[in-house]
Amino acid sequence: MALCWNLVHAVLWTTACLFTADVRASSCAELHTPSVVVPFGSQVAASCYIKEECSLTKDQDFHVKLYYNNILIHSNKTSQDTRIYEILITNFTDTRAVLECHVCLSDYCKVVDALEIKASYPPPVPQNLTCILNLTKPITLLCKWDPGQKMLDIPTNYTLHIELSGSERFIYVPAPGKHFYRVPRAGITFFNTMHVYVMAVNAYGNSTSETQELWPMKTAKLDAPQIQRVGTGKFGCLEHCWRLSQTQGWITRSLLVEIRLKPMDGKVLDREQVSSRKARPTSTIEVCGLLHGMIYQSSMRVRYDTGPWSEWSHPTKATTPMKAPTGRLVTWLKLLGPPVNKHYMAQLLWKPSLQFRANSMNLSYIVSYMRTPKKKESVCVTELQHCSFQLPVGVSKVSLSAMNTAGKSSSTEVAVYRRKELDPVRYLHVLPESEESVLIEWVSPSPLITGYVLEWKASWEAISDSISFEILDKNQTSLVVSGLEPYKPYEFSVYAKYKEGIGQSSTVMAYTKEKAPSVSPKLKFREFRPYIELSWDEIPLQEKNGFITGYKVFYWDEKNNTRVIDIEGTQTSVVLKDLHPFSMYEFLLMTSTNGGSLNGSIVTMQAPVIDSFEIVLFLVPACVGLILLFIGVFACFSKNECLKKFLWPMIPDPANSSIKKWTTTDSLLDIPTFKEVKEPVLVYLSHFSLLSSSESELWKVDKKLKSSKWTYDRCKADEGHTDSSHDSRTYNSGQMNESVPYATVVFAGPYRSQPVPPPAYLRSDSTQPLLGEEEPSSPLPFKMCPKVNVSEVDHFSTCEENLKTVQIKGSLLEDFPMLRSLETQN
Repeated sequence: MALCWNLVHAVLWTTACLFTADVRASSCAELHTPSVVVPFGSQVAASCYIKEECSLTKDQDFHVKLYYNNILIHSNKTSQDTRIYEILITNFTDTRAVLECHVCLSDYCKVVDALEIKASYPPPVPQNLTCILNLTKPITLLCKWDPGQKMLDIPTNYTLHIELSGSERFIYVPAPGKHFYRVPRAGITFFNTMHVYVMAVNAYGNSTSETQELWPMKTAKLDAPQIQRVGTGKFGCLEHCWRLSQTQGWITRSLLVEIRLKPMDGKVLDREQVSSRKARPTSTIEVCGLLHGMIYQSSMRVRYDTGPWSEWSHPTKATTPMKAPTGRLVTWLKLLGPPVNKHYMAQLLWKPSLQFRANSMNLSYIVSYMRTPKKKESVCVTELQHCSFQLPVGVSKVSLSAMNTAGKSSSTEVAVYRRKELDPVRYLHVLPESEESVLIEWVSPSPLITGYVLEWKASWEAISDSISFEILDKNQTSLVVSGLEPYKPYEFSVYAKYKEGIGQSSTVMAYTKEKAPSVSPKLKFREFRPYIELSWDEIPLQEKNGFITGYKVFYWDEKNNTRVIDIEGTQTSVVLKDLHPFSMYEFLLMTSTNGGSLNGSIVTMQAPVIDSFEIVLFLVPACVGLILLFIGVFACFSKNECLKKFLWPMIPDPANSSIKKWTTTDSLLDIPTFKEVKEPVLVYLSHFSLLSSSESELWKVDKKLKSSKWTYDRCKADEGHTDSSHDSRTYNSGQMNESVPYATVVFAGPYRSQPVPPPAYLRSDSTQPLLGEEEPSSPLPFKMCPKVNVSEVDHFSTCEENLKTVQIKGSLLEDFPMLRSLETQN
């Protein structure tokens, strides 16, 4: 790049040289000015003379134009010669300018001569003249100034002029190119006025700076003083003996001294004190108003009048005199809960009042109470400003005293108020005032209140160490609390004081200002296939920076399908159910407060997959359930006769029975064959048994039959009865079923020594009325009864309870071959 610029400059310079040579070689005109170097801003007069031998103007009608930096300037002919043209530049403000003379024939113009004019500057006025006295040996006065804009190719000389109070003057010439000068001791007066100025001179003029009136000692920076000794005299005072450095020991005039005293106790660092006064070197300076018994670090600096301050001296430590503490303490006594074993758990807080003076660096406190008029018991000795102890029920006052090595303060009596369930203050609320203060307001619950106690503490610190309190008048229901930290939680409690005790507290938590949390919880995963539960821990209280208003869970898959779930600030978990198996998801938790939000780190996890074993555990019970459901539906709605016969066996309908036409052979066709039974047995009856019992057993059986559902009114035996349909009496049952058993035949013993098969029950779906009945009913049970004046042919009949009065209404079995086949002979 530099090579290119050098090439361009060379081309331009060559062109300019050729142009100048061509113009100078021309014999047509001559351009003239009084000087090619003129003062800046002055008038410049120039003239162009057209020669007679110029070939361009012979026998030609021509005119002349003059250009100033390529700008056409109106020119005039002189009265003496019509070949001379003149111009006047009233204010030459360019550093360099080119003046050209053109001869024009019609529209064609040609440069016949050119001239370069340069502006000259008088030296600029020197600025910012300052002089500083240096008291170190050798003593000099250093004066500096600003030369202003640098002149090009014009040398400038400077001279420093100093005039003393008399007629004495000094002129000093700095080295070329230097703009400062060190005046020697001979040209300096320490405590008198001096006049100083600078003059600049070059070939075109001179300029002078403003004259400075100096008092040299006011410009001198003294060396740091030396504290020789710090002593103690009065209480709360320190005496400082000091001097200047050895090289400045000749100074005896009064100087302005500033002493800085810094307490070395970290609890009172804000009590730094600075004292200023005038004093002569080697004198003693006393500083009072200090804390008693406190170690102070003293340092000192000096200056003469309005001169610059010296550096601070080396620090020196000293301790102020000590005496016993004075003043009273502000106290707040609380009873924590009901008494246990005749003792209260009490907590006493205190702080210095405006009149309290510790008068020492190390201070301790003593808490005591009077159990008896002559015995005082100490329960707490501490250097803190709080104490917890057990207080007997009968004690009504507690004493608090401050103590140091010099003595003990007077006791502050604290009355013991029993805490009662009295009304608390109402509508307690906190309003932020600034980043370090809040306004607490409440409403009085009763006109009987005697005062209030406002208590506040930092929620993230230990309770006892951070509790502060303020005792308020009964008419004051608001207070501005300052000195708080922003973005930190505080608990504010207000207690109402009554004559008979302390009311219940009202507590509220607040922040002076909120912002986004400092940290975001870390996500934890737990699988509930096919779901995922996200959980996280609570943010530590000191890092919340405000009340947590809610959480947001962002999650997205590989296709960037994003979903958002809003969660309340009290919850710390959420279950995600809409995840696709085998898909990778990214999760992000955002935590929000009223002051902002913070995003946590992104966590990647694959959606849970159901394995083959879980599929089997899921599908097998489902298939079994579906099969059972299908069978149930099929059983309920199917018309299949086989199924109906299996579930609801058919019972013969006596009204449509063809039993009279059956033969023994026909009746045995459908009876299944039993290996244990040699002869077939009819099983069409609902209940089947053979009775061969004694009379007492028959009575028992008869009672069982009466107590069962199949009861009847009476039964008669009549050997002359010829119609079995008249043997049955009307049966009244509690329930009317769709199908009822036809009959029950009971036997008490095996028939012809044959084994008895399991009874078979067949029901009939017939809705036809039974024989001889107007309404469907079932016949009465039959059994073998003792023969009393009956025919030789045994038959079935009903029995009365009283066998002595039994009247049998017999019924021949000629029309019932099946029943007849069951008949037995004694």
